[in-house]
Amino acid sequence: MKNFSLLLVVLLLMLASFTAGVQYQRGDVNYDGKVSISDVTCLINYLLTDSWPEEPVTPTPQTETFTVNGVSFSMIAVEGGTYMMGASDEDTEAQSWEKPAHKVTLSSFSLSQTEVTQELWQAVMGSNPSSFSPRNDYEEDLQRPVECVSWEECQTFITRLNELTGKNFRLPTEAEWEYAARGGSQSQNYKYAGSNTSDNVAWYDENSSSQTHSVATRAPNELGLYDMSGNVYEWCQDWYESYSSDAQLNPTGPASSTGIRVIRGGSWKYNVKQCRVTHRTLNYPVSKSPDLGLRLALSGIPGQEHHEYVDLGLPSGTLWATCNVGASNPEEVGDYFAWGETTPKETYTWANYKWCNGSETTLTKYCNDSSYGVVDNKMELDPEDDAAYENWGSMWRMPTSEQQDELRQNCTWEWATVNGMGGYNIIGPNGASIFLPVAGYCLSMISHVGEIGIYWSRTVKSDNTTYARGIYFAMGYVSWHTNYRSYGFTVRPVVAPWD
Repeated sequence: MKNFSLLLVVLLLMLASFTAGVQYQRGDVNYDGKVSISDVTCLINYLLTDSWPEEPVTPTPQTETFTVNGVSFSMIAVEGGTYMMGASDEDTEAQSWEKPAHKVTLSSFSLSQTEVTQELWQAVMGSNPSSFSPRNDYEEDLQRPVECVSWEECQTFITRLNELTGKNFRLPTEAEWEYAARGGSQSQNYKYAGSNTSDNVAWYDENSSSQTHSVATRAPNELGLYDMSGNVYEWCQDWYESYSSDAQLNPTGPASSTGIRVIRGGSWKYNVKQCRVTHRTLNYPVSKSPDLGLRLALSGIPGQEHHEYVDLGLPSGTLWATCNVGASNPEEVGDYFAWGETTPKETYTWANYKWCNGSETTLTKYCNDSSYGVVDNKMELDPEDDAAYENWGSMWRMPTSEQQDELRQNCTWEWATVNGMGGYNIIGPNGASIFLPVAGYCLSMISHVGEIGIYWSRTVKSDNTTYARGIYFAMGYVSWHTNYRSYGFTVRPVVAPWD
């Protein structure tokens, strides 16, 4: 009877949270950012089994702190990845210029944890242009976001900041801004930046008392970024244009002026719809407003090497890396990997191969024939077993065998020597090129460096899964290749979205 009474009480409380205009945040039992029938299910399960849902652990953000004239600010690392940018057709609040949703892939970057404060602007520029300051009879609070700054003035501020720090700060691109607002690779697909409940994360017209507020006084989003929804709009680097449905890699907006720049995030002045992570609008680069400020960006993230790619003009659009995994220059060999392993070893045999029990007929993964082991019918590497993905990040993958075949068949291969290393200069249909060194291979020792090159694909051989596919070349010879998965070969990554 006690359990029944308790169940009745919690159900009534849950139902109250479904009523229009009523917010009951404690009803979010399963921590998914919203109150729904799934929370009722969790409560019933708790009464029956005494099992309460575990609160999700928020990852500690990777930060780098800078100090300028006594004022410190932090940049948060945002690991690159692929997401659907823009509003979906199902979003009834979205405007036409927020569509269509389209695939975007971004390299890693860093974003300031908060909007640029009045304190930081004053430390760099020597003055405070903000409307919400003592000059307009507001109590001094230098932790409010700076506002009343034009896009052009932001560029001047950033130039001076770079002179003081020796860094290359910039405004974020619109694609970077939305990816970070959504939570990047940690995204929970919230409507606002960090929650489905606007008051948790945003200052907007109904709760702001018609003014800005100190940064970081609402909850952060999944990446630890504050005020991505509300407080002040934020300038982006891009010129404004309508979205395309095409997939894009590191988009930066129109190459030439459209006369107007992108602003994102909503503000204290406007309604909550403008705090959605997909909301976008525009302003003239000379415009200033008491609800418009900025946030800083940096390319790359602390401690992570930046990797370059080349567009060879291939039919598939595949973008190839300029060096091997484990290398820092195109002519360097880099590391050797057994197929499906992500760390180098001293020797490469079936006895120490990860995905078998000691022999080629005892495979434990990536097998389609019981003669060779446990059948799972996986023909391509999962990301966690991909040496490019695991070593360089989610933007990168090992190529498929089809991508290697395309490279072999659609490009001109010219033998060359770069800093004493032989290999092929591979020239694409558009004239761009990459260099593949003859990196040799490793079994019990490294062999044939400077003589042959063998590069893994992420594709297993379909008629005998003890082998995986790759590309093989020597001076005057280039071909596809298969070999035992346990052997140590090199890896030249491709950018992931063009798989």
